[in-house]
Amino acid sequence: TRRNALIGLGTVAAGAGVVGGSGAFTSVTAERTVSVSTTGDGGAALQLAPASTSSDTNADVYVNAPEDGVVSIDLSNGNSEGVNQDAKTTIDELITVTNNGAEDLSELRLNMLVSGASQVNPDNVFKFTASGSSAGGNSPYSNDSDISGGDFDSGSSLTFGIIIDLLPDDENPPTSSSPNDLPSGGTYTLEIEANSN
Repeated sequence: TRRNALIGLGTVAAGAGVVGGSGAFTSVTAERTVSVSTTGDGGAALQLAPASTSSDTNADVYVNAPEDGVVSIDLSNGNSEGVNQDAKTTIDELITVTNNGAEDLSELRLNMLVSGASQVNPDNVFKFTASGSSAGGNSPYSNDSDISGGDFDSGSSLTFGIIIDLLPDDENPPTSSSPNDLPSGGTYTLEIEANSN
């Protein structure tokens, strides 16, 4: 009868509700409003600014920091056209990184990326110096390594510099795969990665 059919459908629907209500699902799609804003490096959660000390610094010569813009390092500024070939160049105190976020960070990694110069191995050529209360261990730090020592608390800062090692040695003899200079067609990008626990 019609009443039995409706009761039967109600039982099937109730049974389906038990299965559907178990918390298991394949996919959920929902839209939410997210408020995101961007700012220049000087006002960001991970602030990047030219290093400053009581005397003239390398940052004055080599770091560009336009107002509300992106900080960049240009080693051909000043009276030079670049770093020396067949030499190891150390330029300390270029950029100060400050953790302006509310969360403590467990690492701050610096990694030089190279494109357009396949003969340059960034792990052999680039290293970093670091100073400040959060700097961990002894510098120089290898490319793609943590300069914070595992502790970069909110409000703390570190200042880093760069080492460009173009000296040939037993591990890096002068060959086409390990040059004694940086090709002019190459693009060198510093990646700064901050991670929390």
